[in-house]
Amino acid sequence: MPRATTLRRALVAVAAATTLSGLAVPPATAAPPDEQAPPARHVAMPDGGSITVGPDGTATRIDAHGKTLAKTVLALPQGSSGLGSLAPADDSVRAAFARATTPAQPADVLVQLAGSTTVTGAPLGAGRRAAKTSDTGVNAAFGKVGATSVEPVFPGVTDVPALAKTVLVHLSGHDPDTAAKTLAATPGVVSAQPNRRAATMSIGAVPVPQPAVKSAKLPQAHKNPPAGLPANYGVTSSAQSYLNAGGTNALGAYALLGKYGQLPGTGEIITNVSLGDLTDQGMADAGDAYVQSNGPTTVVRDGQRYLDIPSMPLIPTYTADAAGHLDPVGSVENQDAALGEVLLDFGVMAPLPHERQRADAQGAGFTDLLGIAPGAQYRLVVPKEPTIDQISVALLAAARQTPRPDVITASLGMGTDSVGFPGRYLEDDPVAQAVITTIVRQYHIVVTISSNDGTRLYTPAAVGPDGGSTPTDVTEDVHATTDIGDDQFSTAPTKVLDSGAIAVGGTTLDDTLAVSQQAGGAAAHNPTFATTRTDGGGGFSSGFGTRVDVSAPSDGILVVEHSQHGGAQDVTPVLNGGTSASAPMTAAAAAVVLQSAKLTGRSLSPAEVRSLLQRTARPVASPPQMDRPVTVGPQLDVTAAVQSVLGGHAAPAIARLSVAHRVTIGGLGGSYLENADGGRIDLDTDGTGQGLAGPVTVGADVVGAPAKASYALQVNGHEFTSTVPAVRLTPREILAAAGLPIVSTEDRSVPVTFEVRSGPRVVASASQTLTFGPSDGTYAEGLAPVAPASVPAGQAVTVHYDLTGVRDLSNPQVVVSTLGHWNPASAPIFGTGFVAPLSATSGDVVVPASAFAGGAGIYGIGIVQRSVTGNAGNPTYGEFTAIRVGGPAQRPEAPILTAGGASGHFAEITRAAPGFSLGYDVRGVPGATGAAVEFSAPAPTLYNALNTVTNANGDRRDQGGPSAGSVAYQQLPARSGTARLDAVQLGLGGSLDYNVRVFATDRNGKVVGQASPTSLLVLDDGYAPGDTVVTSFAAQSAGTSYVALREPGGGESVREYDAAHGTYGAVLASDGSNSDAYQVLGAGADRLVLLHVTPAGWTVETYDTGSRQRIAAVTAEGYSVSGGRVDPARHRAALLAKRTSDNTDFVLPVALADGALGTPLLADPPGAVVGGFKMITLDPATGLVYLARAGSGLICFGAGAASVVAVDLDASTTRLSDGGSVCANGLAFDDGANKLYETVYRSVSLNIVGTTSLGSVDGGTLASGGSVTVRQQQSAFLAVDGVHHLALVAFRTPPVISQFGKVGGLITDNNATSQFAVIDLATGKQVSVVSGLNFVSSPFGGEVSSQTERSAQLDPATRTGWVPSADGRQLQQFRY
Repeated sequence: MPRATTLRRALVAVAAATTLSGLAVPPATAAPPDEQAPPARHVAMPDGGSITVGPDGTATRIDAHGKTLAKTVLALPQGSSGLGSLAPADDSVRAAFARATTPAQPADVLVQLAGSTTVTGAPLGAGRRAAKTSDTGVNAAFGKVGATSVEPVFPGVTDVPALAKTVLVHLSGHDPDTAAKTLAATPGVVSAQPNRRAATMSIGAVPVPQPAVKSAKLPQAHKNPPAGLPANYGVTSSAQSYLNAGGTNALGAYALLGKYGQLPGTGEIITNVSLGDLTDQGMADAGDAYVQSNGPTTVVRDGQRYLDIPSMPLIPTYTADAAGHLDPVGSVENQDAALGEVLLDFGVMAPLPHERQRADAQGAGFTDLLGIAPGAQYRLVVPKEPTIDQISVALLAAARQTPRPDVITASLGMGTDSVGFPGRYLEDDPVAQAVITTIVRQYHIVVTISSNDGTRLYTPAAVGPDGGSTPTDVTEDVHATTDIGDDQFSTAPTKVLDSGAIAVGGTTLDDTLAVSQQAGGAAAHNPTFATTRTDGGGGFSSGFGTRVDVSAPSDGILVVEHSQHGGAQDVTPVLNGGTSASAPMTAAAAAVVLQSAKLTGRSLSPAEVRSLLQRTARPVASPPQMDRPVTVGPQLDVTAAVQSVLGGHAAPAIARLSVAHRVTIGGLGGSYLENADGGRIDLDTDGTGQGLAGPVTVGADVVGAPAKASYALQVNGHEFTSTVPAVRLTPREILAAAGLPIVSTEDRSVPVTFEVRSGPRVVASASQTLTFGPSDGTYAEGLAPVAPASVPAGQAVTVHYDLTGVRDLSNPQVVVSTLGHWNPASAPIFGTGFVAPLSATSGDVVVPASAFAGGAGIYGIGIVQRSVTGNAGNPTYGEFTAIRVGGPAQRPEAPILTAGGASGHFAEITRAAPGFSLGYDVRGVPGATGAAVEFSAPAPTLYNALNTVTNANGDRRDQGGPSAGSVAYQQLPARSGTARLDAVQLGLGGSLDYNVRVFATDRNGKVVGQASPTSLLVLDDGYAPGDTVVTSFAAQSAGTSYVALREPGGGESVREYDAAHGTYGAVLASDGSNSDAYQVLGAGADRLVLLHVTPAGWTVETYDTGSRQRIAAVTAEGYSVSGGRVDPARHRAALLAKRTSDNTDFVLPVALADGALGTPLLADPPGAVVGGFKMITLDPATGLVYLARAGSGLICFGAGAASVVAVDLDASTTRLSDGGSVCANGLAFDDGANKLYETVYRSVSLNIVGTTSLGSVDGGTLASGGSVTVRQQQSAFLAVDGVHHLALVAFRTPPVISQFGKVGGLITDNNATSQFAVIDLATGKQVSVVSGLNFVSSPFGGEVSSQTERSAQLDPATRTGWVPSADGRQLQQFRY
């Protein structure tokens, strides 16, 4: 079953009753009062549940009833900035967690039938028909994939053949990914894709700080409104600086269209197809708990549902059902209770001028916003489900609504960045592409679509020299197009036909990351670059490529979102962004262009609108760190577009001067506000002083600007020039030009004059006085040092820093990041590869070439304002600048993988059939004489990432640095061709994914140029039937194994399993109850023993494995059982039980011959702690049963006498040990050496990571045999190979760094997976490490008791082991 399916459920987990080493924080009941764990963070969820985030990033999702739904790990930034915590906002946590635990996709396939293929099946009701067509080959394929019915996706569309032939094929118990591949290869089928979910392209809202919100509501907030222009606070303060001349330049259009008595957008209809909740108070009053918890998002009046948002008109909403019917009162839940995407879209388009806002919905301060096209009429259409079929249906329904809209916008795309791959353009799906083409070319409606957001911060995927996105290019060859089914888990470019829609990229609004503000010069004064992960807000990267038409600002966008628990009008000011902001800005601009054309008696086609917006837009620079042009399209200029349409030769005039002041509020420069109310430059900025470090932009809304105009700002005789109608300077530059000091206790006034020039002649000018507030000359967060944007490999770099005025410095440093993780806030998990202590306030540091040890790629150079002494405390970071090491892009195309008859950028094979072919061609790389292939670190990681390449497009094998590197690298026989490979022979582990890429090499095998983009290879061990997950098992290499499986909706079964072939057999036991569970205690030659636990009690069931019949089911009144072991040699089982009357420990024997329960044997001899034994194992040679106590929590210390008991079932005797430990968390027996082994974790403080040791107890004397240290980290469980005398000690993460105050330690591996440390018991030395495991988010963990579950099982004869896979869907096999 393809990984595409399993990832959807990878983190749907049953709660594990274990302590997560380096991850989860258990209850600190054992801790002294002064050693309590740091408080966990709780984030409320829309359904009334919550996410609990531990200080280490472990996130546990519970529902409103407290039931654990899932677990994952968030890559939380370590350290802080001078402005405070770097922790993500609540919305970011919700978004990241939601994408890591996406609900299961429907078991449907979207199919486009050939023109000659007709559905002929009998009607079944509800629009469905039997799965039968006029094509016998298609019918055979339907039968093969388990099709139960087909359903026309666009039943009312007969005039568009491609849509009329699109059907939804419903499956029964089959995987849609495999079915899609089978159907796509069938003659009579044009295309077939799983019915995937789409995602919004917003980056997640950051609340505006409350001091700023409060100050924006003060009476002076509306002073000095521009004459004849709207007086909204967002305009007068430049809080909406994207409207200013340096942004979309929208205000001049108000002046131009005001002459016609119209607001921009008048007479046009814009429909937004988006995702979000549509609920109302009536639903809450009727008892809907979801709406009661979150508050209503809309109102219903006179049979129509509306958005009722301050500063906006009432906006009618509609839901679209699967048949395309639009319901004016339809409701939707569980999409987005905050309406983050919806209100971002409308927030940049629709808000009205302040004086025209509804009396009962006026904005104030940061909610008093202005849209680009407030005169337009708006509609919102929301599909009932965010699947591609329903989004496509909603788009078409929106286009066919009466009256038809003039513009449709959709800020939607493919959210493949949820697993670390770049997001994809919506039209990478063939059905969506066909629908959009129809809307544009046949219905003549302008459509704007987000180009995608690249890789957002859902995983710690590395940032490469493409900036975090992969190109979306246009092709005219239908056979050259890509589709999401092939490229979703790849970094290969998207190639699509041109539908005629406007694909919109994102630009930086007021960037300070691409070029340090301390660098000075034109580059530092430029606020606008293509948005990547190294500039702008640092949290996403715009889609780019030849398919992207135009761009618009996409970070730091001031909008609102619905307030939790609030009413329909209750909103919270937030900063949001992504190409989700750019697309609706462009939609509004398109409406204004259409309006302007109508004023001149013309009607423009969608193609003409697109062309005009491109022609009048401004060029956008690529960030200087990129190794190729990041072409996001020119940036919108709304005024220029309107002026071009209206024509005429009006005299140049300045309608308004705007003043924006960029003030960083977080994110190491990535989060900021722009307001400068009334031209006041607040340097103190609520005590942070950060206003002193933020640039000031003076812009002019110019109408009638001459061709090739230039612009200048005059300050006290000093002239600052620009090629765009905006000039950006730092406060220091302005004050210096004015001859005024930085430090002052009083306000200072600086008159400035802005000039528009045609050649040397000034054709328009305007003046304003800027007021600079007091400043003590200091500020909290240091600016990035100055370094070149790129440098050849092997070259040292000179870095200039200046910490003048930076507060609270303590042992400051210049640091260089590890490769691909350039910034602690924007590219976690951050690590340093070079550190230089600073002894002076300013100066230069030479960074040696050896600091860039990872080779070519993106690094960060930044400031540590307060460094960590020893292992105590957190560093305080200043800002960073990115640097690219290496030359221009010279890379081959991604390899083509072939397996099972299918070829592309994705292949899935099995351990039983591990062969595959690799097609490659590196001939286009200069100097190539050979080639090599590389297989990345295994995935999924603990962070739910599949993209584990650290040196994206690097110039060498991925060594990983502090992260796990590639696991296989092999020379290929020629510069191009097809190589036949075997995954097992390559040493690849099963139940894992690998990124595959190729290099060009020279005669000596050395890499030349860069690595190719990646394809994905999946190696399966064998999937459990349906969507079941492994809860318990008994595995062996040969013969029959047994696995307990839980159904998604509840109920369990126990099945036979063939580990050699990864296949499941007959069901031996089953229970349909959601509250019942099986634990597989073990199997003998012809018997299987199960512990069956229900709310009513427990039974031990014994099965004859030959007949597959249960021969006995026994219980013992007055006892509770937590687990047990099977002794095949003595044909019996031993159960660890407690007598319920007094909690005393007992061992209950069970005879395998007839399943009879023997006499309970007391296991708490004198001296034992009553009821203290938690773990059980046995010696297969002697039959002795051993019980041990177990530690709990992260603090444990003390002696171990009487912590182990040996129980002799034959003699009915017990003996207490002299050795052992009360801090044990794992127990296993080495029968070859007659030794009992325990993993022991001792720690005296939550703030200091303790140590795991491996202690032994003599199996005969029970005397302590000493211990060896394994790792400074808490272990999880233990397995022992008694033939080779090896202990496999399980750790939930790679080794951690102990830092005082960091519970569990710091994880530095961005590709972290769980591990076994393999210890030679004879020497006590670690001999190897087994990685690629997941003991954190896997649903496995012992439904009955994790302390008695055999979490790992070994076959010494083959040195093979088994654990459940990360998603619980497979029994993962590994070698040790």
